Amino acid sequence: MDPARQPLVERRFSNILVLDFSLIGDLVMLSPALRRLRETYPGARLTLVSQPVGWELFRAGGLVDEVLAWDKRGTDRGLAGLLRLAGRLRQKHYDAAFVFHRSFGSALAAYLARIPVRVGYRHELRDFLLTHRVKQPELPEHLTRENLHLLDEVGIPGEETPVEVDVDRTCEDDFLRRMKQRLDVNGRPLVLICPLGGWPTKSWRPQLINRLLDRFAVHDATFAIVGAPGEEQYAADIYSVNNEVVNLVGRTTLRELVYLVRRADVVVSPDTSVVHLATAVGTPVVALFGPTAAERCGPSPGSQASVIYGKVNCLKCYLKKCNKEPFCMDTITPEEVKAEVDRYLARKPASGNAE
Repeated sequence: MDPARQPLVERRFSNILVLDFSLIGDLVMLSPALRRLRETYPGARLTLVSQPVGWELFRAGGLVDEVLAWDKRGTDRGLAGLLRLAGRLRQKHYDAAFVFHRSFGSALAAYLARIPVRVGYRHELRDFLLTHRVKQPELPEHLTRENLHLLDEVGIPGEETPVEVDVDRTCEDDFLRRMKQRLDVNGRPLVLICPLGGWPTKSWRPQLINRLLDRFAVHDATFAIVGAPGEEQYAADIYSVNNEVVNLVGRTTLRELVYLVRRADVVVSPDTSVVHLATAVGTPVVALFGPTAAERCGPSPGSQASVIYGKVNCLKCYLKKCNKEPFCMDTITPEEVKAEVDRYLARKPASGNAE
């Protein structure tokens, strides 16, 4: 049989490379594919090349054996950085590369590293760089399933497993102990809120969040606001007259953010990484969507999640700037968000979901 046509499940790979240069949410949605590769080739060494955040998500060693950080916005910027990456990879003698990222550069890195089996989705600009070229699904799928489809099409079948993260939890108890006085107020439930979605069009305005908080009775819950460094001013306008609001925007590492998401009773967030972290650790999430499609990049199938869309006819536009009125995210009402939060809080003890 032509090796290019042989199902890869029959091949004996011992040193496998996975390339995905995406950000946090997409890397979480890659985890079922990593799990399938791990289970299909249990004796192989599995290495992930990703942006530096991948090291925090998967460094504990369960899903992958090694994470190689490629900082495309920093020290590895441009063609020179890509060539340095290819040189590093060539020295490690991988026998197969699975290129989940759709970029030309990710396929080029695997090609220049002289990896004999290179699997990825087809594109006319990079087909010559791949040995196994897979056609995109005809209908858009959730990204977790699209990643698994790539494996299916080259003969690596398996069950669809939940998304997961594999962060180092050795400091979790110490971190939560330090946060206890602020988060565990008389056993009240903890509601984690992420207001910003990366793009201005994905965010939920502070005024709407304040209206949501005002609908909770006095001493009903503790709220924690989370976000990335640089987003502090946005969160400064969020407050509640009835309940404690803990502003943690820009004040946690990614690993500490995962600890907080695990501790929370419910998460409220637009389309951002916090949605996927919540589904990965089993915390219920109320996900707010407007310009992006939840069926592709929303909570993973089968997770404890509610998706609330805006009420306009131009949803899923994928625009990063918008001047239309009404703005889609503004049409998501605090009342409907609170109804979903209440539904999840009614199911859970107030002590949180951490193990």
